[in-house]
Amino acid sequence: MPKGSKSFKPPRLTAFQLLQQQLKWVDIIFEVLDARAPFSSRHPRHSEIFGNKPRLIFLTKDDLADPKLSREWAKKLSSGSEKAIVLCLKDRRRQPEVVNMALELAQDKLKQIEAKGLLPRPVRICVVGMPNTGKSSLINWLIGKKQVKVADRPGVTRGPQWIRVHPKLELLDTPGILPPQISNRNVGEKLGIFNLAPAGAYAPEELADRAIAELQKRYPGMLERYLPEMAEAADEPVPAELLKNAAADDDEDEDEPNWQIERDRTIFNQSKRNRKTGVDSDLDSEIIENASSKEYVENDASRPLPFDLVESTASKKNRADAQFSEKINLQLIAERKRYVTTKGRPDTVRAAAVLIGDLRNGKLGRITFDSIDGK
Repeated sequence: MPKGSKSFKPPRLTAFQLLQQQLKWVDIIFEVLDARAPFSSRHPRHSEIFGNKPRLIFLTKDDLADPKLSREWAKKLSSGSEKAIVLCLKDRRRQPEVVNMALELAQDKLKQIEAKGLLPRPVRICVVGMPNTGKSSLINWLIGKKQVKVADRPGVTRGPQWIRVHPKLELLDTPGILPPQISNRNVGEKLGIFNLAPAGAYAPEELADRAIAELQKRYPGMLERYLPEMAEAADEPVPAELLKNAAADDDEDEDEPNWQIERDRTIFNQSKRNRKTGVDSDLDSEIIENASSKEYVENDASRPLPFDLVESTASKKNRADAQFSEKINLQLIAERKRYVTTKGRPDTVRAAAVLIGDLRNGKLGRITFDSIDGK
């Protein structure tokens, strides 16, 4: 190579260009959507990208999605050369059904090959979809082993690599990545909630606020069942981590309230006052300091306790009946779960991260945030 010359580096292909190359080799397409957001996780230009090629549409993560809405979406998406199926990739018993559906979609292609007098060959398939919808998991499910690494980025290969999954079916082992095209904030936030949007596109608190609104609209009562009981009553069970040091001092009177309990309840009451008054004030440092002293926690009429130890029977009944009379938001969730910052404020950042994680993992229940009517 002449001195001073630079080696030629071909331009790096975009995700769309890689996908276009892959689609040239295939006869039918397996399109993968997240069953919890079938509309939002489908690329708005799907018809333009795939053209008239037959498609088998998979609604994955069926075990996390609303079963009724999943069936409705599968029915809606099945038309003409497009067939939809709801699928849980944790169970391979439906693999023969998927193979038969693919062969049915490929009948026209098989007839074309036969009419041209060409030697019979297997129908070729490419799996496509947005990141994290389950493309690589579907390929591994079809193959029957973990041959394709599950990742959120497109695999780069220099040529198509085919894997025989059936005597008449071949699968391209590299999933086609469709980069998310976020047309509006409504779609973008749903993609973020289910980890389908690019990392960092939305702050956790933004996503959690949207998730709370969707859950209250679509699944009334789900958040109430998810949250612990109200923590302001004196007889409320205290988490074990707050009691771990309670027995550390052998000289401490076993009937004396632990100062951490007093501080925790004080934090709760201060946070509640902040929410009611709309003033986000720090917890009084003197209260925290005094909460550790015996003089403060003793029932001295000259110094009120940081929380009410005396509660009327009627008050207890009203508290039980009006368990969630307050608006559910991140601040309330942080209070109920005892997530507190060093300044004594509800840790809404942690509450948001935990809520989104629990929602993604199905701990709140099976949910779908896209309705057939578009609402």
